[in-house]
Amino acid sequence: MPWLELRVETRPEKYQEIETALFDLGALSVTALDAKDSPIYEPDPDQPPIWPDPIVVGLFDAQIDQQSVYSQLQKNFDLDKNKLHWNILEDKVWEKEWMQYFQPMCFGDNFWVYSEPVTNAEAGAEAKTLLLDPGLAFGTGTHPTTALCLEWLIQQDCADKSVTDYGCGSGLLGIAALMRGASHAHFTDIDPQAITATQGNLQRNSISPEQYQMFLAKDYAEQQVDIFLANILAGPLVELAELFSRLVKPSGYICLSGILNTQEESILDAYRPWFNNLCVTQSGDWLRITGQRSN
Repeated sequence: MPWLELRVETRPEKYQEIETALFDLGALSVTALDAKDSPIYEPDPDQPPIWPDPIVVGLFDAQIDQQSVYSQLQKNFDLDKNKLHWNILEDKVWEKEWMQYFQPMCFGDNFWVYSEPVTNAEAGAEAKTLLLDPGLAFGTGTHPTTALCLEWLIQQDCADKSVTDYGCGSGLLGIAALMRGASHAHFTDIDPQAITATQGNLQRNSISPEQYQMFLAKDYAEQQVDIFLANILAGPLVELAELFSRLVKPSGYICLSGILNTQEESILDAYRPWFNNLCVTQSGDWLRITGQRSN
């Protein structure tokens, strides 16, 4: 069944009022888009993340009376008709749409990430192939923060090591570690959708249930590991530095990402008390910071 999408160009101070009005007029969901590609990297948690030139997008049933919706919005907000745009949105399995644009990616020594099963002839007899479907979770390897972590991980000796993938998203990093020889992995995230996606990807890659445990972050029990991966945001990385230090074995390794280049010093300052050989690697605006736990 097709849907109708209404896009309303507005000003930041009007966003919440128009969002409420769209729901009152029958919108099934309301989201925000940026009209001019103005990035918001770490929004204030107490304020809605609104861009300087927002577009409010309401999703409606196809039977909605478009003229009635328009008339009410114009009456309440004095909107120019050129600022409202109706589009027909065909019904799709949206969480699968990414697959038609996803290209296989290679990391390190012939470690590949695919969205669909491949034969040895396609991937190469010596290739390691990880099958990935992120569902509604973050982490396909295309974002610089994930790619930075995966590039580092592929260079490590994971054989018989224990690993934590903190903020696991799709589970990509922890699954890669298991495929590289890690003995056990802990996956944790604040989002239940991430746990669902990770479970699916573990099964997709035929990982034995004996090799992993999954937790929502609030239920995570402190367990020391050899390799600790955290691709989240700089704020939580600073706040959780002491906790993360306790979760890494002496001489174990930590790999942190989700860090903007302007946030480098705050992360380094937070982790210096517990980690040696802190190393910074940059990709575009994003950083990866790795280090070894002091004894």
